[in-house]
Amino acid sequence: MHAVALVALTGYRFLASPSPTLFLHTNANAKSRNYSSRPFCRCCLRRKQNRRSLRKTWPSISLALFSAGFFLGPVIDGLHSRVNLVVYENGSINVGPLHTNIWVPPLLGLFYCTVGLLQLFLDDTDSDRASSESEVPDDGSLQKTVFALITLLLFIELSAELYKVGVGDNIEAYILFAVAELIWFSLDRTWLGFTLASIIGLVCPLAEIPIMKLFHLWYYPKANIEILGQGLVTWTITCYFVYTPFLINLSRWLRSIVVAADSEGKST
Repeated sequence: MHAVALVALTGYRFLASPSPTLFLHTNANAKSRNYSSRPFCRCCLRRKQNRRSLRKTWPSISLALFSAGFFLGPVIDGLHSRVNLVVYENGSINVGPLHTNIWVPPLLGLFYCTVGLLQLFLDDTDSDRASSESEVPDDGSLQKTVFALITLLLFIELSAELYKVGVGDNIEAYILFAVAELIWFSLDRTWLGFTLASIIGLVCPLAEIPIMKLFHLWYYPKANIEILGQGLVTWTITCYFVYTPFLINLSRWLRSIVVAADSEGKST
């Protein structure tokens, strides 16, 4: 009986006062388990790299975006000018079937550059708030950019053909707004992209007003709305809206090329 009581008392004291070695071992295991179970967020490293890359490479990206707008922009714009949706006045030039203005290439280059850099800045800001890698904005790719460009060309051509055959302004607006929403859902599907496209769609037609009033570079012969004494076509909002997903993919793809070239140059 005394032996049993002695063993019980010893066990009680051991449980009540665990050894420091046992406590440290258990605590170390717990920390190890907590550390190993914590997910490794690769987006943290990626967002820092993107932020640094944008600070260093934005001049090259700006030049690439401006060049794309300078040369590609007038060609896309020509789909509208060929059906006389917009008629150019001072500084107008005709290159075969292409009707444009000498100021259109630099203006569209500035448009591409502004929207593209804004999107890259928003990408970095959105990455800072991302709690997981799945929430980090996607990198651009050539396939996405080409698909977005083809979609934009088809949309601009659709709007031009509807205008050419004389579809009513309200009917054409309903059709184009529905198609624009479908394109956003197919190409972007983010609320940030939708917000940016909506802002671009509203601001850019308004920005045309002072250019037309002060410099008389172009006008809309069949305008269906007048703002500040200047005629506009309401459904051109959708054209700028669909333009935005293309510029989003283009800017991301150009940054990936510039960053890759910069990294390769450093490695060599």
